[in-house]
Amino acid sequence: MQARPDVDATEPGPVRAPLSAREQAIGVLFGLWMVVGLFLDGWAHDNNEPESFFTPWHGVLYSGFLAATLAALAVARRHRPGVGVLETLPRGHGLTLAGLAVFAVGAFGDLAWHETLGVEVGVEALLSPTHLLLLVAGLVALSAPLRAAWQDTGAVPTGLREFLPVVVSLALLVALAGFFLLYLSPFLNDAAGARFDRVAGVDHDHPSSDVFELQQLLGVASILMTTVMLVVPIQLLLRRWAPPRGSLTALVGIVVLLFIGLDEFSQPGLVVAGIAAGAAGDLAVTKRQPRLAGVAVTVVMWVGYFALYQLTVGTVAWSAELWTGTIILAGLVAAAISLATAGPTMPLATSGEPAEA
Repeated sequence: MQARPDVDATEPGPVRAPLSAREQAIGVLFGLWMVVGLFLDGWAHDNNEPESFFTPWHGVLYSGFLAATLAALAVARRHRPGVGVLETLPRGHGLTLAGLAVFAVGAFGDLAWHETLGVEVGVEALLSPTHLLLLVAGLVALSAPLRAAWQDTGAVPTGLREFLPVVVSLALLVALAGFFLLYLSPFLNDAAGARFDRVAGVDHDHPSSDVFELQQLLGVASILMTTVMLVVPIQLLLRRWAPPRGSLTALVGIVVLLFIGLDEFSQPGLVVAGIAAGAAGDLAVTKRQPRLAGVAVTVVMWVGYFALYQLTVGTVAWSAELWTGTIILAGLVAAAISLATAGPTMPLATSGEPAEA
């Protein structure tokens, strides 16, 4: 991104230079390290790997946390002699340090919880108080590159390479939030494989009276929740920036890739569907229709989801009314989010030709 020249460190008075592009990239790299460790831990839980606090996947997660902490502390030491650290700390970096500190507290609490009460299983692991504390702290820490770029009002995206730290940071935030909603993930619950048939002459009570209909409703809820989880960050991105071409493709592709990887890439075609959905959103932005980007991503994502299910499994167990209606409803949800969050249409940025701020 093209940015204003940093404040001259030789000038008198406090120097609160923003995070540099290099520091943002390092933050994103270590954040990716942590999130990969988290998803490895999720994979281990799903595959009945040894359950304890001291596991290789926890090692990946917490080594990434240690690396991120050391990098954040290195930024905190970037000050002149005789000037207080708080006076030279980049804006928002104190929040990052606080998030990392809370993450450390949550990690020790998680160790004590596991040693005292044992290791959680299934949904319990996603709702454990210590894990929720790690979630909140992780969201704060992982958002550092995104917050730094957001506050830099003089920076304008000029190309995907420069803008990638922002995109990846946002993708990691979505992946982290989505991880704690895995019970509402259509990429994992095989919702489209649940068939429900009414039986003539049998009274139909509440959906919970039939496990197959309940599974279908879980599938609908999963698609709607995932739609919200994807469209909200897309609209956030579009409200602040005119993202370079490829930004939405990278954002949606990274998120879908992480979730499909959690299931050992048993549905690799869905990664292609995610990339195609992101590309559809990029096309809408390129055609100067950014308010349709979320709708385009949503429709292509779920049409691809059901189409690939049909190709790989042989049939979609849902009725035509159910799966087509779910796609339409998801598109309406995306449109509602777009209308509710719409700001002024941003000018497009092209490589080497920055958009006006």
